Amino acid sequence: MPTYRQSRVLEYHGISFSCIHDETLREQFMLRDHALIYLIGGALEISGPERTIRLGPGECIFVRKDCKLLLSKSCSADGTPYKAVTMTFERQFLLDYYRRSRSGKIPSGAVRSESPLRRIPSRPDVTGLFQSLLPYFWSDEQPDREWADMKKTEGLRCLLKTDGNIYASLFDFTSRWKIDLKAFMEENFCLELSLLDFANYTGRSLSAFNRDFRRIFGTPPQKWLIRKRLELARDLLRGGSRHVQDAMADAGFGNLSYFSRAYKEAFGCPPSAEIRRLP
Repeated sequence: MPTYRQSRVLEYHGISFSCIHDETLREQFMLRDHALIYLIGGALEISGPERTIRLGPGECIFVRKDCKLLLSKSCSADGTPYKAVTMTFERQFLLDYYRRSRSGKIPSGAVRSESPLRRIPSRPDVTGLFQSLLPYFWSDEQPDREWADMKKTEGLRCLLKTDGNIYASLFDFTSRWKIDLKAFMEENFCLELSLLDFANYTGRSLSAFNRDFRRIFGTPPQKWLIRKRLELARDLLRGGSRHVQDAMADAGFGNLSYFSRAYKEAFGCPPSAEIRRLP
């Protein structure tokens, strides 16, 4: 297996290879698509709302797309770099698979798991799948989409063989698998996402998201998001945040001038005034 001296990421149609030489890399993230992660070298730790899972070389995990997670990648004790293959399952790919397979193959009793993480047992089909991907990352030849879709179909089969309830996470574009919109928005409103992103994460079209949101909250989503983010920013500033930019970013705003203007319109004073009130 080749050794790369610099960190790198290669991606082919939703299948990516990561090689990281830094000692430890920590990041908070929220996936746009469901994913399978297979660890080749180093160590991987993923922390969700309820538990933390640690992976070693040769282990695999399913990560659901709609939850904030803390990820830590590190080299092994002997200095072996972190290497992993990630396979993502885009909405259209899953929809196509669902349409092809729905004739009696989608179980009606699948229940969506509360946990966004699912360890995949080491089996010949799992190991064989990911090992078959590696030659492309050691050569200059780039695989085409047909090859990638074939491999991702294998990945889906590995997932569904592991636990039939994963159907309820993978195919969450069906109405009976919509996730709790109120709980999701209350937990994630400070993420700097578009309304379309929020709709996708909750298993809805944009029009269904807007309709469900108005029914639940009694107000348009954009208006609600701005107010919730402003209230959070005010709490952060009054709670001891010494920098307006920090409170702005933590509350989900990306533009300082817009944030300052909206804050003053909502509360009658600029955000900097809240800091001056502190002892």
